[in-house]
Formats: sequence, structure tokens, C-alpha cells
Amino acid sequence: MEGARNLTGKKSDSPLWKGRSSGMVNDIMLEMGESISLDIELFEEDIRGSKIHSEMLNKIGILSKEELQKIHTGLDQIREEIIEGQMDLRIELEDIHTHIENRLTELTGDTGKKLHTARSRNDQIALDTHLYVKKSAIQSMKSMYDLCEALLKRAEEHTDFLLPGYTHMQVAQPIRLSHHLLAHFWSFLRDFDRFHQSFQSADRLPLGSGAMAGVNYPTDRKYIQKKLNFQSIYPNSMDAVSTRDHIMDFLYASGVFMVHASRISEEIIIWNSIEFSFITLPDSLTTGSSIMPQKKNPDLAELSRGKTGRVCGNLFSLMTNLKGLPLTYNRDLQEDRFPLLDSSKQIQMTSQALTEMIRTAVFNKHNMQSSLEKGFATATDLADALVSEKNIPFREAHHIAGDLVRVCMENGCTLQTISDELRAKISPLLEDRAFFRNAIDLFKSADKKISESGTSLPRQKDQLNQAQQELSSRKEILKRNAEPS
Repeated sequence: MEGARNLTGKKSDSPLWKGRSSGMVNDIMLEMGESISLDIELFEEDIRGSKIHSEMLNKIGILSKEELQKIHTGLDQIREEIIEGQMDLRIELEDIHTHIENRLTELTGDTGKKLHTARSRNDQIALDTHLYVKKSAIQSMKSMYDLCEALLKRAEEHTDFLLPGYTHMQVAQPIRLSHHLLAHFWSFLRDFDRFHQSFQSADRLPLGSGAMAGVNYPTDRKYIQKKLNFQSIYPNSMDAVSTRDHIMDFLYASGVFMVHASRISEEIIIWNSIEFSFITLPDSLTTGSSIMPQKKNPDLAELSRGKTGRVCGNLFSLMTNLKGLPLTYNRDLQEDRFPLLDSSKQIQMTSQALTEMIRTAVFNKHNMQSSLEKGFATATDLADALVSEKNIPFREAHHIAGDLVRVCMENGCTLQTISDELRAKISPLLEDRAFFRNAIDLFKSADKKISESGTSLPRQKDQLNQAQQELSSRKEILKRNAEPS
């Protein structure tokens, strides 16, 4: 059997977890057991937690003031080495915790070996992921805020644009573009709240739980809680090291956001097509074809749509991993890193892509209105007008409106362009030109939707005001949960 080797091909040192083991393990143990290729991204959280832990050890007399200073200086140097890409990632050291402790020992000697007093890698990784979820949740909340702000701004700019509202992807009724954009606004605002919930789920301190039963030292967990800015402390050490609820909550919020992102992405893709031409995206956010020079592809929207399965899969991956795990720590839990780190990255990229597309898209008013006319979007309004103003039963009015649409299609015209003669042949009730024009007017149709949350102009103004108030309240949440400088 070949000896354990690091990523640069050198023989390994004895692992820090050697204990009763000989330390000589098969290469497959090293390959499957390492997580440093992923959790190197947790170095900021790990170093931050180690600094506060060392302060607590000094506070209870485990470390002297001089030792504390040496540890802090060493940790600062390690941080810079990692940032500069100077740390040699070694497979036999497995994870970020051991890499940092091993390097700290190289820099400070026996002092570095004292840092692990009163903690385990079990509560250490729990701390790192809790800090990371809090950080990522805040980043995601900011991203949701930016996206909602962009949608709100474009909605305010386009209250006088009409486009078809669809059911079954068929033209249904005229709506204001502001109404459509605000529908997405409210979805993403709820995503903000879901990420906020994941932040709250992670706002509990697990450090100090040890391997699973607590530690044999009079640690000051309240001190660590305050310094690391946690709202509370896990009351049960077994729960603290074994739960991954905070990650699942973040991944759930991420998955729901990506579902919402895929829906608006799909609309951008459709609206950008020649057949619709509702929007024009800037060249900077599209690509051409390697063979067809006329194409302008909405790649950002397609990539965003395509990442949805990946992010939703990350949630299912972790939930399946956790299924049936006995308390407390099991090595299966090492699989929590990839879904967390990957989803966090995908959320930031996708939200930024959507925000830029919303901010820069040009909406084509004429094409939107043309689709309304070609889709006979006010046929229902005509039927309602026949009922209310001509005093006929709705079923009869429905038949008249249906016959009118059929004749328009047969003659290649719309409700707006059909001749007086053709209209009169369908029903004498349609001869009144003023009545007919008023009944099929697109803007009047939208403004008839006077119910609360409807698409009429007064209701749009109400909704825009409400949206601004709600967005302002989320800004306050961001301020309250910002990490202290």
C-alpha cells in the first residue's frame, strides 16, 4: 500500500486526529474523507470563530495574554496566506479546521496546539456553517432587495403600457405592464422573507457543545455568543452538532427563489423572441450565434432558468443525506458543504443576472398592444357591455361576442379594425359605433378592474405605494441584521 500523499505528492505528516490510530490509512480513505477542496471557502468563518474561541480560553485562564497574541497574529497571517493562494491544500489534513490548526502550530509551536482546547471539529464546523448561512442569507436578502427595487422602478415607469395577461399561454385580458412586473415583485419580496427566516434559523451559537455532550471546562459561551453576534445559544449540545436545519432553511429559500427566477426568465426568453418582441435586451446581456449572424440570444435568462434544477437538487440532496441519521455527528454530514456553498453562489449570480436584465430591458409598447388586438382581448368586455347596457342575457351576449371574433378571424381583422358593415351583419346591437368602441377600448378594459389589487390605474398607484412601503421595511431589516463593524 502506498503511503498517504498530499496534493503535491509529498508524504504526509501524522494527522491531528491520529489518536489511537496508527495514522497510516489507505489512499481511498484520504480521497473520500477530505473536504478541504470545498470548505476552504469557510476560512473566514473558521478564523473568526477561532479568534473568539481563543479569547474565551484566555478569559478562563487556559491561554495567557502572550499566547493569545501569538495565536491572533498567527491566524491573521494564515488568513493572508489563504487570500493570496499561498496555503498548500493537503488532502491528508482533510478539512479547513485542521489546515488552519496545523499551520498555526507551524507558526507558534505548542501554543497553536492549545487552540483546540474545549472544542471539537463537530461544533467547529457547525459554527462555520452557521456563520456562513448568516452571511449568505444577508447577501441573498440584499440581492432580493435589489431585484425588487429594479422591478418596482420599472413598474413605476410603465403604468401606461398595456400588454396581454395570459391564461394557458393564450391572450386573456389587458393588463398594465406595471401590474405584471409587480406580480414578480411580490414573489421576490417573499423570497427576501424566506432568506430572512434562514438567517434567524442560523442565529444560534453551537460552539461550546464539544463533540456532542459538552466540554470539561468552565467555558463562557455567553461571551462567545456576544462576540460572534448570535441571538441565542443552542440549549442542547447534541442538537447543536447534529442539526443542519439552518442549511436546509437556506436551501429551501434558495430553491423557491430559483423557481420564481425560472418563471420570469422564461417570460424574458419568450418576450425576447421575434414572434413576441415585447422586449429588447442590450447587446451586453446577450450573445450571438456561431453560425447564424442574425441571432441575439437571451443566454442569461436561459442560464438562470437552467440553474433551477441544480439548486432545487441541492435541497433534496441534503434532505436525503439527513434522512435516518442517528444522533449525533456522523461523517455523512460532511456532505452539507457542497449544496450550501454551491447554492449560495448560484443565488448571487442568478439574482444579479435578473436584476441587470430588468434594469436594462426596453419594453416595446406597440408590439404589446398589437398582441392584445390580435388576441381579441376585450371580447369579454364587449359581452359584459351588452349585458349591462343593452339588457340582454349573458349567454346571448357571449354568443354575439364569439360570432364577432369568428368573423374577424375569417376576414383578417381585429375588433379595432373590423368594418361597420361586417359588425352590423352579426347583430344590430353592434351598430352603435360609440357603444362598440367604448366597450372594446383596451385602456378602459384595464381601468374597469377596480377591485383591490386589480390592474386599473388607481389600483396600480395604491399597489405601487404599498410596494414602496414594504420594500422600505425590508431595508430596515437589512440594517438591523447587518454585522457590527
